[in-house]
Amino acid sequence: MLFELSRPMREKKGEHNKSNDKIKLMMIYIHEHYGEKISIPELAAAAYLSERECYRVFHDCLHMTPVEYIKAYRLQAACQMLANGQESVTVIGHDCGLGSSSYFGKVFREYAHCSPKEYRRQWQNSDR
Repeated sequence: MLFELSRPMREKKGEHNKSNDKIKLMMIYIHEHYGEKISIPELAAAAYLSERECYRVFHDCLHMTPVEYIKAYRLQAACQMLANGQESVTVIGHDCGLGSSSYFGKVFREYAHCSPKEYRRQWQNSDR
């Protein structure tokens, strides 16, 4: 879903835009490090930007903050792990960088409108 948001930016052929290059570098950094604590200074440094410029590029390209993107990416990764794996909810929350099981449960419920266990049951039972 997040990757699709960036499609218009990625499909602009022949039009070299430095913001496109910068957002790509930051997205790659997030995709490679989403299970770890990611600070905005680290993220900005991955694209050779200041923190302020990092926020501006995210706003201009994806219409969200870097923190919102990181959280959404982590939640999408958690959905994949819940649907396809057998790890405990606690392990998945930790592996996705979402911390304690109580915080993971809270943000997951806001995102998916169900608990992580309900989500797993729904998606794993849909295969049968």
